[in-house]
Formats: sequence, structure tokens, C-alpha cells
Amino acid sequence: MALATVWNQRLNGVTARELTHDDDALIYAFQAAHPAYFGHFQDHPVTRQEAIQDVTDIPLNAVPEQKAYLGLFQDGELKVLVDLIVDYPLPSLAWLGMWMVAKDVSTDQSAAWYRSLTATLQEAGAVQLQLSVFMGDRVMKPFWEDLGLTAVQTTTVIKGDRTANVTIYQDKF
Repeated sequence: MALATVWNQRLNGVTARELTHDDDALIYAFQAAHPAYFGHFQDHPVTRQEAIQDVTDIPLNAVPEQKAYLGLFQDGELKVLVDLIVDYPLPSLAWLGMWMVAKDVSTDQSAAWYRSLTATLQEAGAVQLQLSVFMGDRVMKPFWEDLGLTAVQTTTVIKGDRTANVTIYQDKF
């Protein structure tokens, strides 16, 4: 998918690129540095296998071409990990499976990068983006709400033998 190439046209000081299994060590180290995220739905720190599985994992009824697994890099360091499925679960909708930000990135900078991503998606024909936030996540819930995303549904997700309650948020463009 050429999303990274198009997104780069809207970015200053950072570069977006597709992450692949060549980046497995980087992906694992980045995710392992965010134990609170994984604590919402599993009873152990993220394993290497769980982290790198995200590179190619797609939801039911999606195809690999819909997936964009991207990294935003600044001065050679990964700053944001983005797992996005385009035209999912419906055409013109994007599903943001992960927006994981390095601890040294400010909320304002993260918000600006998110807005540049949604502008890129809108230019590509998307009309809205959806994502889920774990109940009890005191960081991302206010982040998304401050950006104007609206809670549309509460549901339960199942991962292995664990369940977690999430709120689905949407951002209409």
C-alpha cells in the first residue's frame, strides 16, 4: 500500500514508512516499552511473537492489501506505530487498530500527526475512521475525545482466553 508515500507529503520532520518483518526487533522493543497498553487485555508482557504478529495480522473479512502497518520516524527513531486497515469494515471507512506513541512525544505532536493521517485518508476517499479504546485507559480516552472523536458503541473483545471491554470511537471527516 502506498499510504506511507502519500502521508509523507503531509509530514514535516518525520518520515512514514511501511514496517515489515525486517523490523521485527524494532517492533518488539517498541511494543515492549508500552506494558500498560498490553495490561488492558493480557496478563503478561507482550512477547516477541505477539508483537511481530501485528505486521501481517488482518481481521476477518479483510485482505492483506487493505493493511498498512506503518512507523513514523524522527531522526532515525520510531516515534509512532500505526496499524491501519483501509476500507474496513466497510468501504470508505478506516479501522485504526493501533496508535502507539513513544513516551517522549508530546500529546500535541501526536495529535498533529494523527490529523495529518486523517487528512491523507480523506484525500484517498475515506469518510471516517474508527478505533477502540480499552475501558480504564486513562491516557487514550481523553486523547481521542480531545481530538473530537465520538464514542459510538461499547463492546467486549476476546483475545485468546481473555476478554476486555472497549469503546468504539469514530472520527467523521
